[in-house]
Amino acid sequence: MEYLIGIGVILGLIFIYGYVHASRWEKEFRIGIGKYYKLPPEQASKQTRFDGTCYFDEMASPINVGIRLSKGEKIYAAFDNLSLMAYKRTGSFGFGGLFLRKKVAPAVYLRAGVGKFGLGKSLQAESVGTLYVTNKGVFYDGDRKNIKLAWEKIMRETIDAQGIQLEKSNGSPIIFNGKIDPKEAAIMTLVGQLYESL
Repeated sequence: MEYLIGIGVILGLIFIYGYVHASRWEKEFRIGIGKYYKLPPEQASKQTRFDGTCYFDEMASPINVGIRLSKGEKIYAAFDNLSLMAYKRTGSFGFGGLFLRKKVAPAVYLRAGVGKFGLGKSLQAESVGTLYVTNKGVFYDGDRKNIKLAWEKIMRETIDAQGIQLEKSNGSPIIFNGKIDPKEAAIMTLVGQLYESL
């Protein structure tokens, strides 16, 4: 009985720590966005929606990372040590679905159903590198794979403390896992919103 109580307390503490960490990240993210709306940190941390004039163009300055860019392109944020994730085969077999087998005549069976048989897949790291956010799009400089994606091809970006997901206008989403700085995430969100308003 003591073991069950101990395990319950440990799991409760892990849940509380995760919740506090996520809410702290979210608060820093909102403060980062509010900075460009010229809001005080106390007010920005409580905002769920930012309306009004955004002063990003006046306040933000591009960073120099030593990469040659196309004319007029500027880097505003960089996320280091991100893993590009992809669904890869795990080597295990799996099957499932509904099957029906009905005897029609001796040694003759009618078979029907929705079945699936194949190799299992899971989300695995494909490459490790840096994601750069520019005024024209994003590009990923990885050790095994590079990706360049213009803002007009990105339908939505989802950012949290553990990763970034970019949903393209066609194809499967691009998933990056790693530690995300909330201030850089705020810059990426604002650059994406600025492109949407053009």
